[in-house]
Amino acid sequence: LKESMELLGICQTRFLNRLNEWRWEQRKAAIGFPFDDNLSPLQTCSLIVDKQPPQVIKTQSKFSTTVRYLLGEKVAPGKPVLVKAQIINEMQARNLANVHGDNVGELINNSAVLEHNAATKSTCSNFRNMSIKKIKRADRKGSESVTEEKFALLFSSEINITGCETPYRIQVISQPVVVIVHGSQDNNAVATIIWDCAFSERDRIPFVVPDRVPWRMMYTTLNSKFTSEVGTQHNLDQYNQHFLAQKVFDKPDFNEDFSNMMVSWAQFNKEVLPGRPFTFWQWFEGVMELTKKHLKSYWSEGLIFGFIGKQHLHLILKDRPNGTFLLRFSDSEIGGITIAYVSATENGGQKIQNIQPFTKRDLEIRGLGDRIRDIDHITYLYPEFPKHDVFRKFYTGNGCPAQKQSYGLSLGKESESKKTNLFFCGLKQSLHCPPTRVTSLCLSNLKSACKDLFITK
Repeated sequence: LKESMELLGICQTRFLNRLNEWRWEQRKAAIGFPFDDNLSPLQTCSLIVDKQPPQVIKTQSKFSTTVRYLLGEKVAPGKPVLVKAQIINEMQARNLANVHGDNVGELINNSAVLEHNAATKSTCSNFRNMSIKKIKRADRKGSESVTEEKFALLFSSEINITGCETPYRIQVISQPVVVIVHGSQDNNAVATIIWDCAFSERDRIPFVVPDRVPWRMMYTTLNSKFTSEVGTQHNLDQYNQHFLAQKVFDKPDFNEDFSNMMVSWAQFNKEVLPGRPFTFWQWFEGVMELTKKHLKSYWSEGLIFGFIGKQHLHLILKDRPNGTFLLRFSDSEIGGITIAYVSATENGGQKIQNIQPFTKRDLEIRGLGDRIRDIDHITYLYPEFPKHDVFRKFYTGNGCPAQKQSYGLSLGKESESKKTNLFFCGLKQSLHCPPTRVTSLCLSNLKSACKDLFITK
């Protein structure tokens, strides 16, 4: 008996640990981390939120969520089990035993029957067409905004288990949610959720989260969110990381390692950037949205340098031929991409210029590829790729330039698509090399890869 009790204790501990891991992974999924929602290893007991509600909820907007009872086959037959939901604030989440009927908001369609599906062997309550009709907010402290206030949905019921004489109460709360009343609040609400999902501890007091975190953690979160939201496997590189750190810390001349510097919630999304009317997150989210909707292919193929400071920009372009250009995200406005290029001065020297950023509206009218084709004085994508060879696949209409011998390479028997793929291969490598190594390494790679396909003129 003693041995059996010890084994039971071990099993219970393992289950609780795995359930906590599952809930933790589910929370991290909100910022792009991988999450396996398979619960078959946990079919023992507990009420869980199987499908979380959206973590930013606009009042009067419909949403759905699902809770699952993992001991469903043990529920006593008879009267249907009804699961009810209510919205609770942070203080109530810390003291669930005393919540009862004290609502801080009015939920529509807040009850659902617990139903057993014999085919999937799951017992769930599906809440459909839920909505928050109104919300009661707590008194705010200092400069705290409504988009920083966190709530949760509390699901509860009384269950009769076969073999047990008295029913017992089960309950579970959802991940934190932010309630908004207007679409303009969405951006700041998402920032609150990202900070919470990324930096909260596993077994925290609801909904405590640190006010400062190391930059290395912040960057990992930004990279995960960016790649997940855009739908790409092309990560932000070390140059992007360094510029983002310079931006959030307002240290444009700092060239040391930012990894252990502490970034605050205020720097992330409360204080506006110097000389700008927007916060760091608002600016970053604008770039992410633009890339997702209009630049995904360009980014995924390594054609966009992305986040780069002006010092670095001048360093890598200063010795390049006139017409050399690169694509960078604008740091002066939300959701813009600009073209930085080398041009001649009146006295025969060189200068680096930036074209007015293209915004979402601009790219809806005419795509980036066609805009690059239209500009005659930009000819080579950094470090030295003929722009038509790189961007031709993005051109539309009948205005595609004919193959020109002046590019320095002529096509042999192989197809043009294979040639373009080789350029992309070399380009991806060049964009991840330190500036001092880009030219020699890139040319070496291209010559080696293309020696049987091209004839250098």
